[in-house]
Amino acid sequence: MNTQSENISRANSMRGEILAAPDVWIPRRDTLLDWLNAFLLRAAAPSYELGETEEDDLKALERFLRHRKVPAALA
Repeated sequence: MNTQSENISRANSMRGEILAAPDVWIPRRDTLLDWLNAFLLRAAAPSYELGETEEDDLKALERFLRHRKVPAALA
C-alpha cells in the first residue's frame, strides 16, 4: 500500500473511531471531523500530494486518540 492509501485508510479509521466514541471523550469533536472530512476529500483527488504537515497532523491525531483511550476501529 502506498503512503497516500495508508494515510487515507488511517484517516477513515480515525473518523470511524471519533464517530463511535462518546462525545465526552473527545473535545472539539466537530472540528476534528471537519478536518478529517476535508482531508479525505483532498486525498481522493487523483493528483493529490500530501501537504507539508498533513502526515504529522494525522500521526498527532492518532496519538491524541490513543491518549484519550478512544478504542481503535477495526480495520
